[in-house]
Amino acid sequence: MVDPNDQEVAAMRAAGDIAGQYIDAVGRTDMATWSEADWRGFVEAICGAYVDALVEQQIAINTALSKVQAVPA
Repeated sequence: MVDPNDQEVAAMRAAGDIAGQYIDAVGRTDMATWSEADWRGFVEAICGAYVDALVEQQIAINTALSKVQAVPA
């Protein structure tokens, strides 16, 4: 990603946290020893966490926007 915005950076941080948890769960920090299933799970965990974080942010933005738009002028 060339120039991530604040939301993308926050999503990357969330994905990084999940990546660390996944590595701890696998129990081996030497990724060269990982099976194909370990790698697939790792990629799924990171990508899923990134997308989930972006979706959660968008929901929060939409909720805030609807509150502002509902305020009588």
